[in-house]
Amino acid sequence: MPRPIPELRGNHGWRHVTIEPVDEPLVAVADIGGNVAEDPRYFAMGLPGARPRCHVRTGVATALAAAASSLPDGLGLLVWDGYRSLETQQALFNGYLNELIAIHPDWPADLLEDEAARYVTPPSRSAVAPPPHLTGGAVDLTLVGASGEPLDLGTDFDAFVDAAGARALEGTPSDARDNRRILYWAMASAGFTPYVEEWWHYDLGDQFWGLQSGQTARYGAAAPPQD
Repeated sequence: MPRPIPELRGNHGWRHVTIEPVDEPLVAVADIGGNVAEDPRYFAMGLPGARPRCHVRTGVATALAAAASSLPDGLGLLVWDGYRSLETQQALFNGYLNELIAIHPDWPADLLEDEAARYVTPPSRSAVAPPPHLTGGAVDLTLVGASGEPLDLGTDFDAFVDAAGARALEGTPSDARDNRRILYWAMASAGFTPYVEEWWHYDLGDQFWGLQSGQTARYGAAAPPQD
């Protein structure tokens, strides 16, 4: 049985983490090889600014390869999203905010925006606090089996519900719980930190990672990939 996921801390205060940027390019996830594959979900959905290939920083690509190699035989990683343009970030934030407004029309604007930010970082051009996906250091992914089909991890990707929390299934023995544990330990062993609210989101080198690891962030906003 996979080891339990330990207690996790939230990301409050991540914008205050210092960035000491490194000159490191984005690379295509499809070029990592091995048992790392991609499924650019937002491009398939037709979101504005979404790209037909997933990209991450070089260091993140190396760490993904290491995480994948540590998985049990027959398992692999499937990346849904890495670098994300501000245009796509805006579309995601607005879409979820509008859903909340429809469900909670009596909520004040600040409460609605805070709840939306729980799952989608507000788009910002701030050089000192860019959205994690804009840096190329954040990655959304899942586990796949030998046939390449995604495994059960308890919720769909971008299911903005409490059950999507990284540790939400710890008290519920199931294949989904065990798969989350496998994913967590593979990613943690490669240096990634998790996002407590989303089992699919991991960070390396960005400010989310800096807060969780107690280190200076090394990825600021990245220039868009050229391919």
